[in-house]
Amino acid sequence: MTKLLRVALHEYKRHVFNKRFLMGLLSIPLLGLAMVGLVFIIIAIENDTTPLGYVDHSGLLADPIPAPPPEKPDKPVPLVPFETEAEARAALEAGQIQGYYIVPADYQTTGRLTAVYNDKLAGQARRQFYDFLTVNLLRNLDPAVANRLLEGSEVIVLSPDGSRVAAESTFLNFMLPVLIGLGLIIAMFTTGGYLMQAVTEEKENRTMEVIVTSVSPGQFMAGKIIGDVAIGLTQIVVWVLFGALIVIGGRDSLEILRSVQIAPQTLWLVVLVVLPSFVIISALTAAVGAAVTEAREGQQVIGILVLPVWIPYMFMFTLMAHPHSPLAVVLSLLPFTAPLTVLARAGMTVLPAWQIALSAVIQIAVAAGSLWLAGRVFRLGMLRYGKRLRLREVFGKAD
Repeated sequence: MTKLLRVALHEYKRHVFNKRFLMGLLSIPLLGLAMVGLVFIIIAIENDTTPLGYVDHSGLLADPIPAPPPEKPDKPVPLVPFETEAEARAALEAGQIQGYYIVPADYQTTGRLTAVYNDKLAGQARRQFYDFLTVNLLRNLDPAVANRLLEGSEVIVLSPDGSRVAAESTFLNFMLPVLIGLGLIIAMFTTGGYLMQAVTEEKENRTMEVIVTSVSPGQFMAGKIIGDVAIGLTQIVVWVLFGALIVIGGRDSLEILRSVQIAPQTLWLVVLVVLPSFVIISALTAAVGAAVTEAREGQQVIGILVLPVWIPYMFMFTLMAHPHSPLAVVLSLLPFTAPLTVLARAGMTVLPAWQIALSAVIQIAVAAGSLWLAGRVFRLGMLRYGKRLRLREVFGKAD
């Protein structure tokens, strides 16, 4: 066990403290920060606080009631009344207002408005003026009723058993499992690529022949795979921490971030289904590295392994619309398709316990078989230096 852990620690240090790994580690968080920054830039552009004017011919706004303050990230836009359209146009041409509305005499019966502007009015300015009109249209109602009408309705979708609740404000929670699955798959194949390249290089320079004099092939490969999984988990932990910082920092500015939370079921699925799948991918990439004669050949084989993993994305809309369909259940049990499928389904429904248990048993069993396969391929690869292994040699009778 000590030798196995030493191999794992060596593999972990070898890659984690490498500049290439650090660049890859930070690429996803930096991309996320760039996307968040772009959102805030768009919000800043939309948040034009230049005053907005209006000319009221209906008498509705003769003694107006101010609208409630806008929700963040919108900023208040001053609403300026004008007696005549000529005054409003002069203010617009002077750049004192971004535009103005004309409220005609028959507005309360027709609901028609006229907007005058040089550049398109900011969205938050339009919304605030419409709220201003609505408040004054409802001024004779009870203030609580008026505010309730102003807030509008939020449709909440409830599952028959009451276990899942969906609303516009919690939409991101349904996408989180899929995003987590995407991050895990990226980490799987990124670290798997490191492992395959390391094994191939050690085979080419015959370093492994020296190493196996002090550690068995099985221990050597198991240690490398444990180190590879630890590298992937390091990536995930760093990405999750960056994501948490973005959520915490953006809660006050973006309403959709205020309700973000990860369901306990998602965490259990990551432990029971995704981590064994991580081991499968790592073991198979290590086996490929031990079987081929050069890294370029291994990359071509890895490309074939990638295809089944992305199958659930081809059926993503079907899985979300029908999370309990036979297709969804089958894909949840198959080794390569299980990680993304179970996480996609977890975003829409509560998975039956027997499906989670069966999927976990299958993934763990296949992971154990993959570890055995990686050790066998590694041992046979040493005996056939410079030659490509064939499947019948791998699964044939041991020498």
